[in-house]
Amino acid sequence: MKRNQWPAALLAVLLFCCGVAVGALGHRYYAATVVNARGAEAFRHHYISEMQSKLNLTAAQVNELDTILDETKAKYKAVRDAYRPAMLKIKEDQVKRVKSILNSNQVPIYEQLVAEHEKRAREQEERDRREEQNRSEHGKVAR
Repeated sequence: MKRNQWPAALLAVLLFCCGVAVGALGHRYYAATVVNARGAEAFRHHYISEMQSKLNLTAAQVNELDTILDETKAKYKAVRDAYRPAMLKIKEDQVKRVKSILNSNQVPIYEQLVAEHEKRAREQEERDRREEQNRSEHGKVAR
């Protein structure tokens, strides 16, 4: 009977090792496919670092690049602010039209969904504003 125990033990160890391998690969796959929601500041830092390393930019060029990025961001913001009222009108029309197809039980649930979406959008805007404020404060100190 001892003779049959070795293959069973070997099979158990092999099965355990396969489980560990599949678990490790699954975790690695999961970790690699998780969305990395880095902020605009992290993207900017990565962009400038990549430009520096691949183009061998001088310090003066990096400063000019930084200025260009600041000016571009300001222009984007101006355009966003200009079209914002039109986008809000379109959104209001959409909400009205969606409400018109809902029954009386669905309308409060829909209004709650809209409120949740707006809250998340406001929170994201607040995070972006704080990040920009931190960046401008740190940028003034560094320059």
